[in-house]
Amino acid sequence: MYTLGLATMDNSAAALMKDGVLLAAVENERLSRIKNDGHFPFDAIDEVLRIAGISFGDIGLIALYWQPWRLRTRTFGTLAKMLHAPSRAAAPAARALQLFRHSASAAPTGSWADLFRLRRKLASRYGAFPATIRYFDHHLTHQLYAEAMRGWETCFSLSYDGGGEDASTVLTAVQNGRRTELSRHRWPNSLGHFYSVFTGYLGFQMLEGEYKMMGLAPYGTPVWKDDILRHILRLRSPGRYQLNTRLADYHDARKGRFHPRLAALFCPPRAPDEAPTQDHINLAASVQAAYEEALAHVLAPARARHPEITRLVLSGGCALNVTANGALLARGLMSEVSIPPAPHDAGCAIGACLAALQGTAVGAQSANLRSPYLGARFEEADIAAALEGHVTKLPAPLPAQALAERTAELLASGQLIAWFQGAAEFGPRALGARSFLADPRHDAIRDALNDKIKKRELFRPFAPSVTEEAAAQFFELSQPSPYMNIVAPVRADKRSQIPAITHTDGSARVHSVRQSANPLYHALLTAFGARTGVPVLLNTSFNIQEPIVYSPADALATFRASGVDALVIGPYIIPRELLT
Repeated sequence: MYTLGLATMDNSAAALMKDGVLLAAVENERLSRIKNDGHFPFDAIDEVLRIAGISFGDIGLIALYWQPWRLRTRTFGTLAKMLHAPSRAAAPAARALQLFRHSASAAPTGSWADLFRLRRKLASRYGAFPATIRYFDHHLTHQLYAEAMRGWETCFSLSYDGGGEDASTVLTAVQNGRRTELSRHRWPNSLGHFYSVFTGYLGFQMLEGEYKMMGLAPYGTPVWKDDILRHILRLRSPGRYQLNTRLADYHDARKGRFHPRLAALFCPPRAPDEAPTQDHINLAASVQAAYEEALAHVLAPARARHPEITRLVLSGGCALNVTANGALLARGLMSEVSIPPAPHDAGCAIGACLAALQGTAVGAQSANLRSPYLGARFEEADIAAALEGHVTKLPAPLPAQALAERTAELLASGQLIAWFQGAAEFGPRALGARSFLADPRHDAIRDALNDKIKKRELFRPFAPSVTEEAAAQFFELSQPSPYMNIVAPVRADKRSQIPAITHTDGSARVHSVRQSANPLYHALLTAFGARTGVPVLLNTSFNIQEPIVYSPADALATFRASGVDALVIGPYIIPRELLT
């Protein structure tokens, strides 16, 4: 039976499984070209159906990542806010109306209301259909997808984000297939909202710029960490936390409004076009430090209660805080940490499919679940057709090893390369399928990348890809990091060899590449290592202030708009001078 999993708001996405085998998963943003697209995922649904070669009528079950009728906690939280500050009641009231109001002529944006009228919504596009519709707990869908990455029989599983139906943080013990909930932290107490409020306070776009604040933090000193833990994010026993929403109001922050007490406690907010002051930088460091302290605090009682459990699975949007993920390992709180390639809401489309399998005779197949390469794969003929009319001549196609060797040669000579190979990644990281690549041995390459491609803040670090075999030689990391979700120290004796990917604090966001997971990309890293002695490449996403490219047409358009030297797409190497 075909099962369609849907995430319909924020990072909307669709996933398709057949009898426990994951066939495809695509985020809507890759197709719409709208970053963090929260429209209802019609485009993504169409794409996973196209990849599988089926029609919508072939689907037997549709699995959703929310149970929308469980709104009691959020409803009472909104009412409490209105009673506490009647003069500001208009904002939450307007938000509530926006969630449920629907106009037939409006664009099909994702909303809570879509979940209540899902059959009608889908029938408007595909006609009447026989599939059953089932709804699952939001945090459970996060957890099931993340746990599938390693298949550990025993582990802790922590899902934390802005908030689910009634909770923002759920910690579960998984022991030989049995699940025991250890703690549940109710919304509006939310580590995700805490971090996002200060993202906005520091002048970055909320729900988009959190990684910018995380990149800024290592340049500062956490001078206000204790003040944050005293006034904003209070840690309670045992393993609880309380967010002071009077001072850190998420919905006010979305409107650019901040409590004046924050400026008195810390520093004035930063305007988006203002250069960060040292106070702003120190506040970023303080927020990150307080966040890491709270995360360890949530986990500590569980570790004390279950000392036999030493592995942790992280999921939810907060699991994208790669610095905090690395800090858990550095503290020694857990022996190993696993995070999926799409820990944010898009991954719940897969998690909803897995939730639908629970209690059935069909078991999930792990191989495809653990791969991030779940989008479309374009054959040589497709790529050649896309290149036609855009190049003065089509170069000769190269066998895989020759392609890797020639690309390694170009990179070692200082060229910047756009790399488009295999099936598109699922999740926010470029993992060697849709990447800009560069030689990490020269610090100046970062300026070249920002000048020619990224146009981004100079304080933001670039990440490395490294062969899994060589990862421990270059980074203080004793476990795989296949989805670029863990920050680890660069070994002191290696920092001078790879300065372009070494952050100001001596760390890097590591992407370890296993040969079986991505043979061609591993071959490229190996060829570059044979040529330079460094099997490491600077890897950043193939995009320019847009979603990561998905199709050959996207790749060509972004290549033209960039200043990189060559596009390596399928078996072809296209130097810039070949463009028409």
